[in-house]
Parts: sequence; C-alpha cells; structure tokens
Amino acid sequence: MDTNTVHIWNISLDKTFLDLPELLSDDELSRYSKIKHLRARTDFLRTRVGLRLILARYLCCPGADIVFNYTENGKPELSQDTPGSIQFNLSHSGNYCLLAVTAERDVGIDIERLQAGRDYAALAQRFFTAAEHEMFEESPDNRLFYRMWVLKEASVKARGIKLLQGLDRFECMIPANKSLNVVDKLDQNDQDNWSLRQWQPDEYSIAAIVVRCKKARFIEKTLTNIT
Repeated sequence: MDTNTVHIWNISLDKTFLDLPELLSDDELSRYSKIKHLRARTDFLRTRVGLRLILARYLCCPGADIVFNYTENGKPELSQDTPGSIQFNLSHSGNYCLLAVTAERDVGIDIERLQAGRDYAALAQRFFTAAEHEMFEESPDNRLFYRMWVLKEASVKARGIKLLQGLDRFECMIPANKSLNVVDKLDQNDQDNWSLRQWQPDEYSIAAIVVRCKKARFIEKTLTNIT
C-alpha cells in the first residue's frame, strides 16, 4: 500500500458473520457487556470485530492479536509495538460503518445519518462559525448542514483533537466555482497538504474523509466475509 492511497472500507452492521466476541480484548469485552441497549451492543461488537478483521489483513496477524492504545481524546490507535505504519480512523451511523486505512498519513473519517424534524438553523447557529451560519441561512438545506458537519468532524479526527475544540477551528467554505471545502483557520499554510472527499454511501447518509496527502487516491472496499 503506497502512501498516497487511502482505502475506505464499508462495513454493514447487519452482517451476522461479525458476531465474534472472541476476537475482542478484555477491555472491549468489558465495554460490550456494559451496553444495555441491544442494538447499541450489537453495533459495538460488529464495529470492533470488523475493525479487527480488516486491520488483520494489513498486519498479517490474527485479529484477536491486535492491540490498541487510546489517545486522551479516546481515539484508538495501533500499539507502538505493532509492525508497519498503518493509520486508520473509524466512524459509524445507523447500519453503516466506515473505516479509513492509510500508510503513514493522518486521516479522519465521519458518517452521519440524515435525521428529519430537527431545528438545523438553531444547530447551525450554535455549532457553526458565523460565516458557515450565514452560508447555511442563504441555502437552508439539511444536506448542506450534514455536509459541513462531516467535513468539520473528519478534520477534527484527523488532527486527533476534541470535537468541541475544533468546531470553530475548521471552517467550511465554497470557493468560486468549486465544491465545498474546509479550512484550518489556525494553519492555513498547511491547507494544500490535505485531500478530502465527500459522498453519500446511501440516500440516508453523508460521509467525508480528510487525509494529510496532497493528491490522495481513494479506493472503496467492502467487508463481505471474515477472511
């Protein structure tokens, strides 16, 4: 896997072949057992198993042997003892889970499921910058809200900072004759070193990925079995 390539794995959380709690670590099993809501517990299990099965393909080891560390913001990372230089980021919403895998590149991915009946104008005023709120008011489309949100959250995750610390730091904008973009207001000189992609995995979801690479090549993959 070259350093300019990003694999985007699609994981369906409806797949029963992911019901393999024996792959989880002790701390994951502890978290799993404490989740009371059945759907949330199943989603946690299948998300973590899917993550382990996919990373095992890159690391050439059993999924159960993978050891994770966690940053102070709770972001999972491979243990420093893990061979290679794989970077990854994970997000799930509804029945969809997305996993980004790269070599040596900081990466963040986010997926959000569209929800009806929410006061998006109030949410935009609360969480978006003044410029973003103005852009939303000019075109109060719920999809625009989600497109901005996933770009901002993917940017935050790629830098490994807390979400609330990054909502004002990263600002979405639409340059002349271009599609939606996101800018790091604290480090605009670094802007050209990042690539982004935004898409709809299905009609009910919007996703975005941000990676520290000038010209990233994105390849979609689907987890269909345990091997």
